[in-house]
Amino acid sequence: MLLKTLINTNELALLLGQPNVVVLDCRFYLADHAKGKSEYDKGHIPGAIFVDVHQELAGPEAELTGRHPLPDDLIFSEQLQAWGIDSNTHVIVYDDMGGAIAARAWWMLSQQDIHVRVLNGGFPEWLKQGQEVSLAFVTPTVSPNNIKVSFPWAISEQAIVENFETNQFQLVDARASDRFNGENETMDPVAGHIPGAINRPFSDNLDENGCFKPAEQLHVEWQDWLSNSSDSYVYYCGSGVTACHNVLALNHAGIEARQVYVGSWSQWSKRMLRATAL
Repeated sequence: MLLKTLINTNELALLLGQPNVVVLDCRFYLADHAKGKSEYDKGHIPGAIFVDVHQELAGPEAELTGRHPLPDDLIFSEQLQAWGIDSNTHVIVYDDMGGAIAARAWWMLSQQDIHVRVLNGGFPEWLKQGQEVSLAFVTPTVSPNNIKVSFPWAISEQAIVENFETNQFQLVDARASDRFNGENETMDPVAGHIPGAINRPFSDNLDENGCFKPAEQLHVEWQDWLSNSSDSYVYYCGSGVTACHNVLALNHAGIEARQVYVGSWSQWSKRMLRATAL
């Protein structure tokens, strides 16, 4: 079954202020973790709740994890309650990077059977369409309902290791081609990619305006990459964030996709360092 994917600015404008609608501002910048909140304070979609991606959509990085491991199930369940989200909530998430960051929230919430969509074009498109902007900090209404959180679509490092023997799935890397090719690595300690992976940069899902390409176009483009059934692919990136953009794009294109190796290259590169130290 295909997942819900996108909403446009006019559709979102009609939903603002309605009961059971929650909007999450997921703007985040790897080089400056404080900038997302700063940009939110300068202006955001009315009623939007600021999400600290590094703290609220990820657990703490540890020696054996990637940079953005999934949070503990119970902690994320409590976070959903703090945002006022329950099983009846309609959630819209956005960023200012074509959905590259918001897709992580979308992927995490979709697994909880929450109705969630990504604002196509994000905040830049909202501004371009002349929609209202707010400066007010939003304190969410806490939901008393407890969603039992699980992440069945998350693929572990061990599963990646075992796949070298079983060959059950094809890895697809969402990073830019220069990082995939080991030519420009600034985030992680080792350059390159997981052996056997193919490269489909998430940016290829977007048009020149930072909106998703039409579903029909994406379907054709992705069919050139996919040769097996949808469940035989696992998507990864640097730290399990932009990989979710490829999953989002595939569902938008009418092709089922779910599985993400959350540890991604940031975890795998640590494994390579440990191996070379032996």
